[in-house]
Amino acid sequence: MNAIKTMPLTAPNGSAVIDCETAALIRAVMLPLFEAAQSWPELIDAMQKRGYGLAFRGGAFCITETETGARLCGLRFLGLTMEHLIDRLGRPCVKAAPGGTADGYLMRNPPVRAAMH
Repeated sequence: MNAIKTMPLTAPNGSAVIDCETAALIRAVMLPLFEAAQSWPELIDAMQKRGYGLAFRGGAFCITETETGARLCGLRFLGLTMEHLIDRLGRPCVKAAPGGTADGYLMRNPPVRAAMH
């Protein structure tokens, strides 16, 4: 069960419409997860334990609700940048979603390339 419930309304960009109290709660819950993670798998695991995921939607990196797949918020909402995360955690491995919509999901266990002979 998600600790944070948002209204089912969405903004034109697909984000949930969030009041200021809920926004403060989301930041209070999510930012420590991003700050404590030492790797992408660690961050993915921490998010999943709380009912959230990480994905690209329309090319933008965002937090999603695991149960519904709904977009909760983007990195900018949390005051983070992808560049900062890449500097700390390295490049994430992303699996493209079907349909050519610039959507994708972070992979906890990326495939290993076979050695070239």
